[in-house]
Amino acid sequence: MGLVAALIPLAIHLLHRGRTRPLPFSNLHFLRRLHHSRMRRVRLRQWLVLLLRTLIIALIICAFARPTYQAGSGWGGRSVPAAAVLLLDLSYSTGFRLAGGSLFAQLQRQALELLGLFERRDQVAVIPFASRPHSPEERGEDFERLEERLRELAPGEEATELKSALQAGARHLAERLEMDRELFLLTDLAHYNWDALEELRFLPLDVRVYISEPTAFERGNIHIDEVRSPSWMPAVGQKLPLRVLLTNSSKQAVTGSSLDLFLDGERVHHRDVDLRPGEEVRVELTVTPRRSGRLTGHVELEEDGLPLDNRRYFAIDVPERIQVLLLGERPADTYYPRRALGAAGSADPVLAVRSGLFAELDSERLEGVDVLVLCNLQRLNGAQTGAIHDFVAAGGGLILIPGPLADLNFFNRDLLSGLLPVAIKGSVGDGAEQSGFQHLDPERPHHPLFEGLLAAQPEDRPRFFKRFDLVPRDGLQPLIYFADGRIALAAAWKKQGRAVLIAAPLSLEWNDLPLKGLYAPLLHRLVRDLSLPADRHISYLVGETAYRHLEGLSIDSSVQAESPYGRRLLLEPELFDGQYRWKIPRLDESGIWRLWLGEREVERFPVNVDTREGDLTPVRRERLLQLFGAQRTHFMRPGEDLRLQVLGNRYGRELWREFLLLALVLLLLELWVARAPRDVSEGAPAPEGK
Repeated sequence: MGLVAALIPLAIHLLHRGRTRPLPFSNLHFLRRLHHSRMRRVRLRQWLVLLLRTLIIALIICAFARPTYQAGSGWGGRSVPAAAVLLLDLSYSTGFRLAGGSLFAQLQRQALELLGLFERRDQVAVIPFASRPHSPEERGEDFERLEERLRELAPGEEATELKSALQAGARHLAERLEMDRELFLLTDLAHYNWDALEELRFLPLDVRVYISEPTAFERGNIHIDEVRSPSWMPAVGQKLPLRVLLTNSSKQAVTGSSLDLFLDGERVHHRDVDLRPGEEVRVELTVTPRRSGRLTGHVELEEDGLPLDNRRYFAIDVPERIQVLLLGERPADTYYPRRALGAAGSADPVLAVRSGLFAELDSERLEGVDVLVLCNLQRLNGAQTGAIHDFVAAGGGLILIPGPLADLNFFNRDLLSGLLPVAIKGSVGDGAEQSGFQHLDPERPHHPLFEGLLAAQPEDRPRFFKRFDLVPRDGLQPLIYFADGRIALAAAWKKQGRAVLIAAPLSLEWNDLPLKGLYAPLLHRLVRDLSLPADRHISYLVGETAYRHLEGLSIDSSVQAESPYGRRLLLEPELFDGQYRWKIPRLDESGIWRLWLGEREVERFPVNVDTREGDLTPVRRERLLQLFGAQRTHFMRPGEDLRLQVLGNRYGRELWREFLLLALVLLLLELWVARAPRDVSEGAPAPEGK
């Protein structure tokens, strides 16, 4: 009871002041030792809390400093400035329309985001490219100027040429050996042109490569690859078939797509088409020309995600009159050609056929002639040979049929030299029917002139018992072959005209070609084809250079080219292929281009996009890794944090997340350590002595 009575005042005093007083009993020494032990622990906790708080503050400061680590370079990553090239694809396939914009808009946003990842000491260049790389746009002191230039870019109408763009980027980086080099390829990865790339040895091995990889989705696209009309058919008032090749390069079926044909600005035919995934379809449309001359038009598909390749432009040359002159040694030499062209002329109102003898051949006789047919020719004098060369060079068409007794020395030395790059070696076969013969070979490549003429039944095919052996040189165009691989018909250009050489004389002892059903239509097609303007075969694509011959204009004339969008360009004549032609340096728009002499239109011709660019199937990642190397190639997808990816590779791995996490752990530890027992944490003073 005495002990309890003694402790009651002590408890009251502790409740009142929270401090201990000297104890008036014998355990005072023990309590003092206990108190000093607790104070040491308090001081230890306080130092530990101070240390933890200091570490927390230091970790937060380090996190804001964004420390990095890179294998091989240690802490802080690389210290050298970066040199970067951004290759931005401007080909027309990047204009594919998405729900939220276009593919090009994605690439443009990535390029703008990448520009923000470089410091002032870094060197950055943007090289836009399509069929050729543009001049590099480098970032100087005015950072905003490059961004403005980048925002102004837009896809054009050209196809992609990847190798020249990559070479331009490699050349730019090759001059910066002491810098950390990076190449960014911002493209839609459309399939065209990737197969042409081989090992990229021109790209330094230490260059890191970043390739944009669009979001995975199906890019459906149909396009018009070709519009073709038979060259032997156009005539005023007669129906003309146009064969249109359509391609569905996607995995989506197309049903009920509208296909329209326009001629001279007027819609003249319409139909609906269906295409299965990956299918090619040939569609035939018809048009009836209402006038002669050069007619232009286009075929148009219903719009899809890439409308630029849904339109294909064409030109048709409708002759008003074709003057044909048949010449032979005797009237009998022209008998079969006269009968053949006479039969064709009954259905072709533009043909006007005359015949005569070689003795009448001179320059005056050739005036106004479109096509000259020399039947069973043996030899000519020098003046006649020169007249024929001048006739072809000026734009005339020549069909040359050597006779059975042809002077081969004259042919090879005088006539064919400078006219056709071919030599007549001699004859093949003995002319005897029972000894064997040759057919025209339908399995070997042949000219469209023979389309539908090569009979399937052997008895309907012409037989050649004997023929001339033609030895080709560079520049010769074989039109069809014999079954043994020798050339039966061949053609070549001479300036504005073209000549055709037939290896079979007009002799039933050599062949029965004039007696077969294909002879009349074949000769008619040859005459029609040779009568058309020289430039009709030239098909221009966007991005190419055009050289146009304008008949009757001097090189001092003031000629202007007008683009489909109305821009005009003053042209200069330039020597091309041995004669002066009007040069258009760059055809940068698809459509109908026009040439003007003052206010008079002197010519028009079509220009189209390269539909190989319309295959939007993305190239596989495995192919990219094979080309560029798996170790240095990185892919950028829309919406990804480019800062984390690019800066991580450039300077090393950023550790600010780890520092913040460690600071948070230490903060929790500090809160736990700072918790002390109530009596100690209130800081009771040491007991006083007696």
